[in-house]
Amino acid sequence: MPSHELREHLMGRHFNPDLYRNIVLDDENQLLTVYLNNLSGQFVGYQQYNPNSTDKRTNFKDEARYYTYRTDGQIAAWGLELLNPSNPVCFVVEGIFKAAILHRLGYNAIAVLCNNPIQMRSWFKAMPYKLFAIGDNDAAGLKLINVIGHGTRLEKDLDEYPLEEVRRVTDHILSVI
Repeated sequence: MPSHELREHLMGRHFNPDLYRNIVLDDENQLLTVYLNNLSGQFVGYQQYNPNSTDKRTNFKDEARYYTYRTDGQIAAWGLELLNPSNPVCFVVEGIFKAAILHRLGYNAIAVLCNNPIQMRSWFKAMPYKLFAIGDNDAAGLKLINVIGHGTRLEKDLDEYPLEEVRRVTDHILSVI
């Protein structure tokens, strides 16, 4: 993909690079890197997205569509920089593109990038927000909802829906919580 297409590709996935300070767009290598933080704001890892790779299962840096590095023993999330303290609700999702579509609509959202959200339970309790999980329609999505305490799973991944449908779903969620 030519370098000018990386930004277009990301926008097509509802990821607006202009919203974020802690990302790197590498046009030459066609990579997006997002930095992961802990609740204190410390940089504790990163995730690299390679739209030219189709391998979603591996975590080998040169082969993976999503390569995640996290400092051992650290709990990390993405999206903390956009949290608005005047909004009492924060959605918790499983990936950066799911959080990005919510950010684009003006919602608080964080992406957890770990295989075991149970280790994050006390971390979630420390957050000054009412948390609501929107999980993938799989066992990991159910586990995230159970750790948060309430949430929903959708038929498709959140970032596979058009913006208008995501707005309708989240508005409904907010009306009942």
